Amino acid sequence: MSLSLTHTWAEVVIEELSRLGIRHICVAPGSRSTPLTLAAVKQSQHPQRPVTIHRHFDERGLGYLALGLAKSICEPVAVIVTSGTAVANLLPAVVESGLTGEPLVILSADRPFELMDCGANQAITQSGLFSSHVTAELALPAPTAEIPLPALLTKVDQLLARQAEQGGSVHINCPFREPFYGNRDETEEEKLRESVAHWWQSGQRYTRHHQARCSAMPEWPPWWTPTDGGPRTVIVLGAVPEGLSEAVERLANSLHAIILADPQAGVASSAPGYDLWLNHPDLFQQLNQAQWVIQLGGRLVSKRLGQWLAQTQAHYWLISEHTQSLAPHHLSVEQFVVPPSQWRLWLNALTDAVDSAHSDAIADSKHVSAWQCALVNGAKYQMQLAAAAIPTSPLSEHNVFQTLPAMLPHHADVFIGNSLAIRLADIWSHLAHHRVFANRGASGIDGLLACAAGVQRYRAQPMLVVLGDTSALYDLNSLALWRETCAPAAILILNNNGGGIFDALPVDQTLCDTYYRMPHNLGFEHIAAQFSLGFHQPATPDDLVRSVNQALTTPGADVIEVVTPAGEAGQVLSECLAAMAARGTHA
Repeated sequence: MSLSLTHTWAEVVIEELSRLGIRHICVAPGSRSTPLTLAAVKQSQHPQRPVTIHRHFDERGLGYLALGLAKSICEPVAVIVTSGTAVANLLPAVVESGLTGEPLVILSADRPFELMDCGANQAITQSGLFSSHVTAELALPAPTAEIPLPALLTKVDQLLARQAEQGGSVHINCPFREPFYGNRDETEEEKLRESVAHWWQSGQRYTRHHQARCSAMPEWPPWWTPTDGGPRTVIVLGAVPEGLSEAVERLANSLHAIILADPQAGVASSAPGYDLWLNHPDLFQQLNQAQWVIQLGGRLVSKRLGQWLAQTQAHYWLISEHTQSLAPHHLSVEQFVVPPSQWRLWLNALTDAVDSAHSDAIADSKHVSAWQCALVNGAKYQMQLAAAAIPTSPLSEHNVFQTLPAMLPHHADVFIGNSLAIRLADIWSHLAHHRVFANRGASGIDGLLACAAGVQRYRAQPMLVVLGDTSALYDLNSLALWRETCAPAAILILNNNGGGIFDALPVDQTLCDTYYRMPHNLGFEHIAAQFSLGFHQPATPDDLVRSVNQALTTPGADVIEVVTPAGEAGQVLSECLAAMAARGTHA
């Protein structure tokens, strides 16, 4: 195998990826991936299209670092790993991106054909490893002069065009034969590039795909009448593109609609805490009077909201970025696929249509939706009762999330872990004025620290990361990514000594600790020191506020460990839900 041929193939692939818009490449150590790594290093020095290289020794964390970058950049991020289990460690991040749409380009080095199934070291079957979790896969042959470079470019372009249309991850598997090191033959390389000389000099992508997509406004619903100002409408928001708050609120005002927004939405709910108050039978039935549901995005945190959506009889519109279904209830919906860049325009056009079609009824200054006011006021009252019953001292997880918004500087980002953390944030934390990130595709606890690090690397804003102790232990290696940060960061770990999410399960309590909660009896002070991070362990709410404020206003990253009683958070949540269900009608 020619050293020059192998490296030329790798450089052509990386060069074309940069022309296709990739500006960030995440690299893990490895020998078989040397051609790709060196090509990425060369591209990082390109005068017009330099890429930024990110490194991590842990491939699982590296995949989530790339996922976080893709979340914040909203464009593809490449990942380079060597062969064997290094590739398999990317599976959790690929699964997440397949569900939530972040575009990752996986470049895995591989052993060539003759080293497969013969006992060769570090050789596994990598083609098809990601199965249906990738949008598409390109299984390259080992580099050979018989396959022209234009064919290589065309295949890469087709793969990225499909990703641009559908989102998610794509996998390029790259078998390489040795040698990888030594002096390269410049004459041979120049000859190899003759077939793509024009492309090499042009600076343009080899195949130029053009997407002629437009999202026409739907026909006006024939059942929509101006009676009482229009139908009783609920606007539900899940994970949506950034910056929609004004457009959503304008539409809600025109329709006198109730907004129920997920923590990821960046929009304020009309009646926050719906995961609790929807357990109130009378409020549930009041919401059931809705005649029209407009859902923007999906991946909803609230179990109760999902249960309500599953049984509503309202006319149902779903607006999404891709054709992928976001309606697990399988109701009959009208789904509109709208590119992220057009969501604001689409919502404003819908609002204009509402205003112009029924201007007299909607614009009447005396008109107030009695249904809307009764439901919102009733929900607020019930949430005040629930909040008053939550313990405030010493620190409890519920109290932490109640006070979370007041701790944050206006410009701070928030990354919330899964399991109990995201559920309590959904109930208690009003975070519409902050950019909130979460992994709500597969909703796993893997890679949360790494993913948050990826988000912050691009956005360069102060960030509060909130996650549970088990989630933090699961991704300890990724604390290494926080040793150098581009902005202050606070990693708030809620340590209730195990999986607190399981406390609410109706399981025999003699089995809960052993098989579900799995107490670890570990603290994080020495772990923080191991990674050269600051450490705080506040004992009171005031201590917590000071710790968060200090962490978010000074350089570097600090670990803040809040120790709470095992079982308390789940028990309090169960009591709140039971109390809400038993209260009956509010006078």
